[in-house]
Amino acid sequence: MTEPSFPPYNVGDLGKEVKRQAPAAARNVEPIGDVLADWLPTSGLVLEVASGTGEHALAFPRRFPDLDWQPSDPDPEALASIAAWQREGPPNLRPPVQLDVCASEWPIGRA
Repeated sequence: MTEPSFPPYNVGDLGKEVKRQAPAAARNVEPIGDVLADWLPTSGLVLEVASGTGEHALAFPRRFPDLDWQPSDPDPEALASIAAWQREGPPNLRPPVQLDVCASEWPIGRA
């Protein structure tokens, strides 16, 4: 198997923060958002599992302003990236939480 010709993330140095960018996230935010529009409720709390770079966690709360958006990830470096994006986000974008879906206890009770 050949190695990809580009890394999956472009890491930007923001001092103490590391904001990741994935080219695929920018390309697929609109098609994913169109599918979500057919499935999401008009209001409530959405738990995004494995938020990765945090780019979708920034885009979707802007598109769905009546939904509260809770990003999560098990990886501390991903959480730092998500938090960096979250600071640019609207008020319905919550700070990220660490979530391992295999854990018996989750940091959020309901979404």
